[in-house]
Amino acid sequence: MDKLRVAVFQFSTVWMQQDTNLKKVSLIADSLQGHADILFLPEMFNTGYNMHPESIPPDWQKQCIETLKDIATKTEIWIGGSIPFQSMGRWKNTMVVINSDGIVSQYDKTHLFSPAGEKEHYHAGASFEYFKVGEWCIRPLICYDLRFPYASFQSPAPDILVYSANWPATRIKHWHALLCARAIENQCYVVGVNRTGEDYNGYNYPGESTIISFSGETIFCGKEKEEMTIAALDLAALKEYRQKLPFLSDRRIIG
Repeated sequence: MDKLRVAVFQFSTVWMQQDTNLKKVSLIADSLQGHADILFLPEMFNTGYNMHPESIPPDWQKQCIETLKDIATKTEIWIGGSIPFQSMGRWKNTMVVINSDGIVSQYDKTHLFSPAGEKEHYHAGASFEYFKVGEWCIRPLICYDLRFPYASFQSPAPDILVYSANWPATRIKHWHALLCARAIENQCYVVGVNRTGEDYNGYNYPGESTIISFSGETIFCGKEKEEMTIAALDLAALKEYRQKLPFLSDRRIIG
């Protein structure tokens, strides 16, 4: 699978209306059937950026996962995005990737956004994860992780870095600069999917979901509206670029 058709869907998450948000995802996935291999969604796409996870109905997590599995089965598209996730009595901000078999990957956000009090309500993840689609190595990360480049330096080197985010309009210049930096320094594709609209907390999100090539070129940049796009990513071209400019072989992680 040298070519991977990656879709991103940026939308205004309806606060604590999981059924409504999942319906949006279902309709988009239906429209992508036969045209995309994997679909990425924003951070906490099912609830909004909720810092009171105890308010989330206990059956929502299972319902969300089962619904995404049904959508993935129907459309033959993998689906990935962050949701509030409870395990062993602890809440985590978890990026799940789901196909017709169910959850194939889950990553717990490592860097919790302390200015919003995320540390007070969620437990940080303790490891970085990756998953494979064919020969593609994909590393999922979440929003604030973008500010910490070492999170992307883990072995094996990713072919795609994916950031599921709620990145506010006030710092959108940082979003673009950091996404581009991660692509250039890792010589990989970077996919950043951000939400739109205003949330329950009064934060405004401009969308501007972005796909960047391994050489730092912008393939797609969304506008300030709900929209979806598909990009065909080329693994052979990525490998050729790394062979021509073998910067990764000179990387040294100290400490």
